[in-house]
Amino acid sequence: MFGSVKDVCAELFREYGSDEPITVLIWDAHAVRYFAQEWNPNDGDVLAILETIGCSDIEDYQRYGINQQYIQDAMTKIADSRSRTRQVEVSASALETVLHLAAEALDSNDLETMDDDTARKHYAIEALLAALHP
Repeated sequence: MFGSVKDVCAELFREYGSDEPITVLIWDAHAVRYFAQEWNPNDGDVLAILETIGCSDIEDYQRYGINQQYIQDAMTKIADSRSRTRQVEVSASALETVLHLAAEALDSNDLETMDDDTARKHYAIEALLAALHP
């Protein structure tokens, strides 16, 4: 289960009543943050992991548990997805310098003798340079 203490207690009461003996194991934000500290998780990351835990299939967590490795695996997935969509800002002049260096690294300015892959890269560089100077 995932939610506020009030919501989880209400759900437990609906499912089990007041006299059913149960054991409740709790993962809170502090514990998740502690086991994911290597990645310096933000509040959204911690909440996403708590929600993932709370939405886990009961058979899976009874069989395999929710442990430190589970938290670290979940945080790794979050960090990987973040790095795939990461954006950075650079000055136009710095980008232009890098693009010129990339063009030089292609080691040919004769488009007629370039292979298709190199020509495609060269055109991409030219398009970016043109976008810098509209």
